[in-house]
Amino acid sequence: MTAYAEGVIRRFSPLAVVTAAVLALGLSACAPVEEKPATQPTPTGSASATPTPTPTPTATPSPSPTADLACLVGAWHMGQDQVTAFYNDVNSLMAGSGATFAPVGTADLILRKDGTYTWTPAEQVTANVSGTTILINFKGSITGTYTVTGNGIGSQTQDTSGLEIVATIDGKGTDAGAISQQISVAPISDAKYGCKPDTLTLINKLSDSTATSVLHRE
Repeated sequence: MTAYAEGVIRRFSPLAVVTAAVLALGLSACAPVEEKPATQPTPTGSASATPTPTPTPTATPSPSPTADLACLVGAWHMGQDQVTAFYNDVNSLMAGSGATFAPVGTADLILRKDGTYTWTPAEQVTANVSGTTILINFKGSITGTYTVTGNGIGSQTQDTSGLEIVATIDGKGTDAGAISQQISVAPISDAKYGCKPDTLTLINKLSDSTATSVLHRE
């Protein structure tokens, strides 16, 4: 790789941290508050004390993975408009950083009942970094396993050996580094989701902003 390309990648690599946070949602788990029993007053000989009622703990709804999987399992497609909308969210988050992403293409996600998935990002992403253009092409698929808990979905393992990434600067091959890995991962890495019979919405959060992926059942 040329010294020029190395310089571009060094300027680009800090954005990988931002993009990784955009694509991965840190779900915060709320620990249940321990209920302490109310102190019972000691009865006196002249008056009968009224016991203080002990609060009844509120039952925490249990996740229903069977119902979730009934909707989630299947083949989902992310068209050009949906891919563009996702990257528009990413660009909004990176406003002022000097970097923008412009995608061309589609993506497909297959979620299986056995907890495995396949993500195929058939896209070309043009990354413009302070006037320097990097073209990143994706071919092939990522495979892995996932789990569902409540309204959260997360990738447990992933295998990227089936995904080919080709990056160029001014027509010459270069190593896009960590950024190419980050923007190729499946949007189920750690996300909140909403599932309807024909639409799957995956919401990834960074600080007080979100990046949303919308897929339609094939």
